[in-house]
Amino acid sequence: MTLSAFTRSLGGLATLSPLLALLLAGTAIAQDQTPTAQIPTIQTPMTPGPTPAPIRQSDQVQTQSLSSLDLWSAPGRETGLPGDLWRGSSAGVVRATLDQVDGRPLTPALAAIARRALATGANAPDGAGGDQALAGLRVRALLALGDAGGARAIQAHASALEASEAQSRAKSEAALVLGHDDEACATAQALQDGRDAPFELKLRVYCSLVAGQPAAAQVTLDLWRQGGGKDASFDRLASAALGAPPSKKSPLRASLSDPLNYALTRRLKLDPAPALDEAAPSIAAAIANDADAAPALRAEAAARALRTGALSAKSVAPIYAQVAGASTATVADLAAKPGAEAEAALSVLAAQGADPNLAGQAASALVKRAKSPYDFIALSRLAAPGIAQAVRAHAPIDDPVLLATAAAVAGDLDTAGALRAGIEQDKAPGSGPLDLALLDAIMAVEGGKPAGPVLDRLIERGGVGDAKARARAQAAALIVAALGEPISDEARAQFTAFDTPAAKTAAERALTLARAAVGHRQGETIILSLSVGLQQGLALTAADRALIVGGLHACGLNGEARAVAVEGLVTLARP
Repeated sequence: MTLSAFTRSLGGLATLSPLLALLLAGTAIAQDQTPTAQIPTIQTPMTPGPTPAPIRQSDQVQTQSLSSLDLWSAPGRETGLPGDLWRGSSAGVVRATLDQVDGRPLTPALAAIARRALATGANAPDGAGGDQALAGLRVRALLALGDAGGARAIQAHASALEASEAQSRAKSEAALVLGHDDEACATAQALQDGRDAPFELKLRVYCSLVAGQPAAAQVTLDLWRQGGGKDASFDRLASAALGAPPSKKSPLRASLSDPLNYALTRRLKLDPAPALDEAAPSIAAAIANDADAAPALRAEAAARALRTGALSAKSVAPIYAQVAGASTATVADLAAKPGAEAEAALSVLAAQGADPNLAGQAASALVKRAKSPYDFIALSRLAAPGIAQAVRAHAPIDDPVLLATAAAVAGDLDTAGALRAGIEQDKAPGSGPLDLALLDAIMAVEGGKPAGPVLDRLIERGGVGDAKARARAQAAALIVAALGEPISDEARAQFTAFDTPAAKTAAERALTLARAAVGHRQGETIILSLSVGLQQGLALTAADRALIVGGLHACGLNGEARAVAVEGLVTLARP
């Protein structure tokens, strides 16, 4: 059945938004595919494709295989995604989206998907195996999303960088983030083409300063300005490094927005702490991992990196342990104290406390510090050991719904299930029918379990209660339905009458995403999902999230689809 034919056959679903109709069409068609038509899912280890035929060169040039010429073949790390991830993907679509990855806010789940895809060693999007500019854009996007190590690993295998400004820039930026100034400057010095690009001029300003050549730095800075260069932070920092006094209207302060500004901030020995809230993810992670930095600064940077997904809870734990030390503050005192140091102390109590009661209290205080649903997800992963310890010891839990949700989000479904079993409706904080339905949905989706009955309950809750409660239930039902979960006949009639606010994604982009998913073009589906996320940032609507979830699910990226769905359910459970 073709996409257009299936869309026409939706019939009774006409009351849904056109975007959701496309979503459901894509999901259903994907489910109708025979096993032989499906490509490996994200859980499948990377499998090598067929050996490519050699390319004919001139008589003076050695014959090479396509794989050796493919600039996307170098991996940033092992991801488990297949080597044909980008098969059938439009290079133009990939280029347009990666060009937007410039520090815009992005939900942690979508950022994680993008990092995984871009770090995968695979054949490039169709026709782009030798595209130096697109290869450089891939690495720069990976760096911007928080994986400096992966970006540097890819560039370590790059060749002929001197002929590509895009590739040279990517390597220099990754080196700057990781503090390898000599490597960044050597790369810039070797560049043959594109030396007058704005970034290259700025980099030469910095490298002249590093080399102790202020006159050359000043000449290049003036040349950059004359060429129309506009970067207030760089201009201010570079001028200060050249000895210009800061103006009263624009005082000198750190900038962590991009690799060059971070490098200048380091050179000027400015305190980076005030700028951490706006730090690029990879820069926050670099500061957190800097063993020479002050423990308090490392903790603040780790808190930022944890929330953007640039560092995992496992990576943050030893950094927090260092700053927490032998704190003697009570849980109540720490709960009332803002900042990363108190967060660190609570996480240590939750993870290492010998007293299960204390561990549970610290874990509860930790997740209650969350200022947003995304904070809640990050802090839940830190609090998980304390929650598990308290539950195993049968310690008293004052908010079982909260901690069950946190345990589920952290992937500890046994602990979440133990807590859920003891919750009676309306007998604990936040244990109303909708609260429990959302908790059950999070547990089912996170655990990859069938969620049809849970979906029916969400649909039921979508028709009762006040307007806000109905809207939350309806949005949750939409997200779970996008995973292809079955809906009973009775619930389906009610579901079609819901009116969740329309998606903000343009119909053309939604159609392209649905077609990519139906065609099992995994890479393009990921890129278009990223495009939707970049457009809306942290305020991703439920309808757009459902579109992404359905697309990822339809093309076989089930783990990724569930991660985006759980993130959306948490935004509804912990608004």
